[in-house]
Amino acid sequence: MAKRGSENESKKPFSTIAIFVGWGLTILAVIWQVAMKDAGYSHRLDQVEEEIVEVSVRLNDTEQFRVLIVEQLAEIKTDLSWIKQRLDELNTR
Repeated sequence: MAKRGSENESKKPFSTIAIFVGWGLTILAVIWQVAMKDAGYSHRLDQVEEEIVEVSVRLNDTEQFRVLIVEQLAEIKTDLSWIKQRLDELNTR
């Protein structure tokens, strides 16, 4: 029986070390998972920011195109008014 007691005593430091190593690995795994999730969210946020910039540029282009169309329609209306006025002048003569 004396042998068993000394075997248990010699195994205690190894089991304690194994427990600490197990906890250390568990903590490292949790830290790794949190870091990976954070990196994933950062990547997704970067993609969303890029999409917002692209949409903003497209919106500005659309607004410029709308203004151009309005200007051209105003010119067409002016031309049509001038043509109508000329036709009326020709019909009155």
